[in-house]
Amino acid sequence: MKATIAVIGSHSALQILKGAKQEGLRTLLMCLRGRESLYGRFGLADRTVSIESVESILEEDVQSLLEDEGAIFIPHGTLISGARLEDLERRFRPKIFGNRFIFKWEYDRELKDRLLSEAGIRTPKRLSSYSEIDGPVIVKLPGAEGGRGYFIAKSPRDFESKIRQLSEKGLIKKGEEEKVFLQEYIIGVPVYPHYFRSVIEDRLELMGCDRRYETSIDSIGRICAKDQLELGITPTFRVIGNIPLVLRESLLVDIFEEGEKFVSAAGRLVPPGMIGPFCLEMICDEEGKLHTFEFSGRIVAGTNLFVNGSPYSDLLFDDPMSMGRRIAREIKTAAEQGMLESVTT
Repeated sequence: MKATIAVIGSHSALQILKGAKQEGLRTLLMCLRGRESLYGRFGLADRTVSIESVESILEEDVQSLLEDEGAIFIPHGTLISGARLEDLERRFRPKIFGNRFIFKWEYDRELKDRLLSEAGIRTPKRLSSYSEIDGPVIVKLPGAEGGRGYFIAKSPRDFESKIRQLSEKGLIKKGEEEKVFLQEYIIGVPVYPHYFRSVIEDRLELMGCDRRYETSIDSIGRICAKDQLELGITPTFRVIGNIPLVLRESLLVDIFEEGEKFVSAAGRLVPPGMIGPFCLEMICDEEGKLHTFEFSGRIVAGTNLFVNGSPYSDLLFDDPMSMGRRIAREIKTAAEQGMLESVTT
């Protein structure tokens, strides 16, 4: 029996479904209610099951359905921002492609810091309190919600003013003010390499790279400086799309080195380590140094740019290879070789 690929209808589901179909696998879409017509337009799901919320995947009937289908569940960013991660680790019975134990390390800022530090990866300085602000910092909320509520502050007073403004606008929910994460703001170019750690091939692959288009921090440049000051805009970093990026070839040496460091550290701290897709979210400064400020332990939405492959995947594969198809191929090959337990948790 062929493996069935199951995914929540959000984030990067379309390319995951497409990639599974390209590799001849069955597809099961867990569709958030109200989005059925969207996914019906593309006809990529062999079966669609409507669910009320991301947390619905923890319900007994949904888990039983996935088990009956022999489904392998593919995690993406909506899972990190919605589901109860401790319950996902302990109570979710179906197989998950990748390491289900890495997700809480992505969500929890303390654990995320620890993993990057253990890897020996250069990171921006972290502040323990807004009273320590003496230069530009970026203020972040926990979880993976596409930059919602992020802002830049340059002093304690500036922090207090901006967090009050964003709270009044509803961009920060009640109680989240206590959970903010303060990090030195590095001036440079955002770089988001898309890695794939193949257990079957025993190698780290670079599948693509992007930068994000974020509002209003990217759109504010269309307003002249005088008007920006008069309008009193507080720029935020909510992601609305992604832009492809091809890096200088010499920079790829450092990109791979950082990725290998991360894989090594994840193997020590979060067994069984990295399986499949992940992303290190970086800034490249004017000296060409990379500063990693986040990681994502699963497929990222920037891979949606490369449904037909990227310049990097073209160097590795003769077929058009999206990240979604790369996931499906790893699962298909693992199943053929009796190694599914090596790529799922």
